[in-house]
Amino acid sequence: MRAGVALLALGALAACSSPNMGDPRAQALLAMPAPQHYAERQVARELAGQCLAYAYDEQLGDAMSEARLRSGGQVYLQVKGATDVEADIKRRSLVARYAGNDACRILDGETAAQTPMSVMVRKRG
Repeated sequence: MRAGVALLALGALAACSSPNMGDPRAQALLAMPAPQHYAERQVARELAGQCLAYAYDEQLGDAMSEARLRSGGQVYLQVKGATDVEADIKRRSLVARYAGNDACRILDGETAAQTPMSVMVRKRG
């Protein structure tokens, strides 16, 4: 009984700390063509790895992958080459927009602008 209550509490905490699939940013990310979708997620993961203030939301990423698979969308391995090109374009675009490659500054800006990529990261603490 106590284990069930603990699991329920953990589930509620996870739901509070992580945006869900109903978030408009998540829906916008899901609606993107596969190469662009996976590039956004790839760059978000890279930036979060370079900035200790942010964490990448693996649970949301997994949920998005499952949703794409269920809807018959292309999976990452089918579009890896195109995703690599899109990710390079995204990186260059962000460096130009934020006048440098400071990952924390980029993520702060993307989060403030509520871009689709920002749904994949969250502030730590």
